[in-house]
Amino acid sequence: MCNVIVVGGGASGLTAAIFAARNGHRVTILEHKDRVGKKILMTGNGKCNLTNMSDFHGKYYSSDEKSLQRIYDTLVRFGAKDTRAFFEGLGLYTREKRDGCVYPVSEQASAVLDVLRNECGRLGVRTVTDCAVETISSQKRGGRVGVLHCAKNGDKRKETIAYDKLILAAGGNAAPASGSDGSGYRLAASLGHRLVKPLPALVQLRCEGSFFKSVSGVRAQAGLTLYIDGRAAALEQGELQLTDYGISGIPVFQFSRLAARALDSRRACEVGIDFLPFVQEADRDSFVRRNFDNAAFGGKTVEELLSGMVHKKVAAMLCRRHKIGAGVRVPEAGKKAARGCMEALFDFRVRVVGTNPFENAQVCSGGVPIGEVDDCFASRLCKDVYLVGELLDCDGICGGYNLQWAWATGAIAGASV
Repeated sequence: MCNVIVVGGGASGLTAAIFAARNGHRVTILEHKDRVGKKILMTGNGKCNLTNMSDFHGKYYSSDEKSLQRIYDTLVRFGAKDTRAFFEGLGLYTREKRDGCVYPVSEQASAVLDVLRNECGRLGVRTVTDCAVETISSQKRGGRVGVLHCAKNGDKRKETIAYDKLILAAGGNAAPASGSDGSGYRLAASLGHRLVKPLPALVQLRCEGSFFKSVSGVRAQAGLTLYIDGRAAALEQGELQLTDYGISGIPVFQFSRLAARALDSRRACEVGIDFLPFVQEADRDSFVRRNFDNAAFGGKTVEELLSGMVHKKVAAMLCRRHKIGAGVRVPEAGKKAARGCMEALFDFRVRVVGTNPFENAQVCSGGVPIGEVDDCFASRLCKDVYLVGELLDCDGICGGYNLQWAWATGAIAGASV
């Protein structure tokens, strides 16, 4: 029987604790927030998108192809079916939606956390909250952690706890209010691990232009193309949200990590917005000509012409950018200016200047290189230590992929101890 310490009580930490305890080990979770699993409660807009039944290839990012292959190999060993079976074994039933996303039948994230906490209780897993792991000292066999306990009345006390095996599941930098404050990176670095610079992912993009305030709050089905140094790097389609600082929505989140890493490398980023994704590229000229001629014949203003295709705030913004007054009719505006407004609907370019901070991000890109852990996520640099979850250099797109990585790495590491 081993004395196993799990640092971090999130998705990967709770799963690791359960699998280690099922092997008969004494397990203690050290969590610096006042309760475990806070980030689980935030996922999927409170419904908790547990995993995704679709093919996982192309849904994850890491620093190199070899690391990506390691990620895929992990998800073959513990995939979406295994996740569903694991939770069904805990008494939580799930259902798959048309996009492959899997949710609890109750669509309550709290139900996911409840069954994990209940299983930890049944297995005798000890949970210590309101504490911070300050140091990890490796020894010939096992090691010790220096823990700072912070009572609600402000009192603090220090303690040293011995371990035979330690699972570092402290998360990344994203959503620090939930407990992911980057402390896991510091602890990993203290053990000799390198870090691929952590950057926000699944996050909103900040863009250049004062006009965004005039279209803030607009939602539109759109096609989006991310350009890095002038070359198309990603294409997405879905509900775009315009904000007072830039762009948001799931299609933006999906390529935000590419933008974040490009900007960090001082590369130029633009997003081309197609407000009319239902019009095929081959049909665009005839579409513009037909609507332009109809509007001119009917005496419409340019703003009225555009308002029949996009939100009126967007129509007004485009007219202002082309220096066309609100009451100016199509024939009066001039063919070039009026057609320019219409053509902008297919490829409206915005310059990306940054991302929102970690506080707004759902996950991090970057972390401990996957090559620095073995197939069971044991550190290659520090004996008897495992690293799991978001702490590693792996991030997925929206749709349950990041939680799947957390369940998989936690289960494999927990079982291996």
